[in-house]
Amino acid sequence: MSYLTSNEYERLGFEYLIDFEKLEEKASRIIDLYTDYFYQSLDLESDNPIRKNAVKLAIAHQINYMDSSGITTAEDKASLNSLSIGRTTINYSNNATNAIKDSLNLSQDALNLLNSVGFGYRKAAYDR
Repeated sequence: MSYLTSNEYERLGFEYLIDFEKLEEKASRIIDLYTDYFYQSLDLESDNPIRKNAVKLAIAHQINYMDSSGITTAEDKASLNSLSIGRTTINYSNNATNAIKDSLNLSQDALNLLNSVGFGYRKAAYDR
């Protein structure tokens, strides 16, 4: 299921990508995993505009992250201890705050956007 078109991606301020469709498909799968497949039973286009825009922007950031870093799968990320791009070095740590993000290969920007609209919230449901 495609959540974002290349035109929407560019309108959000990102540059044209040749392999947009491939990256969008991977980004959508990652977002589906994080949201527990929320949009498999609900149409994204008819959802609340604030949540819809946050999800579309999260997918755009995820696409941009995968394109710029070259890390497109969770296995790619797990196999790296550090990544150097030019003068920038990124060291991945295995602390609890990054566990979900790293296990899904979710970018921090996408994670922040999804959390801002209520995804990722877990609670215990019990009745007295």
